[in-house]
Amino acid sequence: MWENPLLEFHSKYEKRYNDVVYEIITRKYKNLFFSKHQSRLEISGSIHYFFNDGLHNANDFYVEDCIETIYCIQNLFNLDLEKCFLVNLEYGVNILPSIPISKLILNLIYHERHPFIRSTEHNEYRISRNSKYKQVKAYAKGVQFPQFCNPNTFRFEVKTGQAKFIKKLGILTLKGLTNPDNYNALLISLLKEWNNVLLFDKSRCTDDKFLSTHFWEETILAKNRNKFCLQKKLYYKKLGADNLHTSIRNIIERKTKYLKSVHIPTIIEVETAQVKILF
Repeated sequence: MWENPLLEFHSKYEKRYNDVVYEIITRKYKNLFFSKHQSRLEISGSIHYFFNDGLHNANDFYVEDCIETIYCIQNLFNLDLEKCFLVNLEYGVNILPSIPISKLILNLIYHERHPFIRSTEHNEYRISRNSKYKQVKAYAKGVQFPQFCNPNTFRFEVKTGQAKFIKKLGILTLKGLTNPDNYNALLISLLKEWNNVLLFDKSRCTDDKFLSTHFWEETILAKNRNKFCLQKKLYYKKLGADNLHTSIRNIIERKTKYLKSVHIPTIIEVETAQVKILF
């Protein structure tokens, strides 16, 4: 694989480990990076980007597309998918929320018991507190790639930081990502992480305290460690069943099921009945 003529030189650097200096060489093909270490070869890059010739990941990426792309990479580099152990994984979904993306991002306050961190470079980007285990990212995909998607596109994704998180999902190798049933765990995980989000819904009348970050900080500092979760449940209950947080959850769930369905390309030249699916 290392001698594959498709790979082009990208970089070379040295790394010291236990007083021994090792050389790490990286080669590249499109958006995939192949780094040769002393005892392993690391391949990194986005499968979704690769599907789009390394340009973007702003369009809908069906499970079927992902599996076909993995097999394409396998054939190009003669990979044994069962020996490609997953270390990090990013998975997410693009949706169109019912409110302007700027308002949605602004009112994302907490993930679990940790405040979302704002990007110093991009206002419409939030990330959960740095963790070696996992991170949750929420941002305006339409701002990142306005030429490839609707300007109001919202991206919600999970980035794993350790292999043990992926193992809990039951996916150990790249071979596991060629089984459509394994994607159910990713879809369930996305919904679980969205359930852990505290979102201010200013369109509904509720107690003013629930829209105060100071109030939520106090619940976290309270002696009762369950106070934050209890107050969050009460807050969403007071908003009503059709609140903004629930609405977005329903859109995420519908969209993930849609992306798991069989992708039938539209044939423009043939006169066909058109079905419009709203998210």
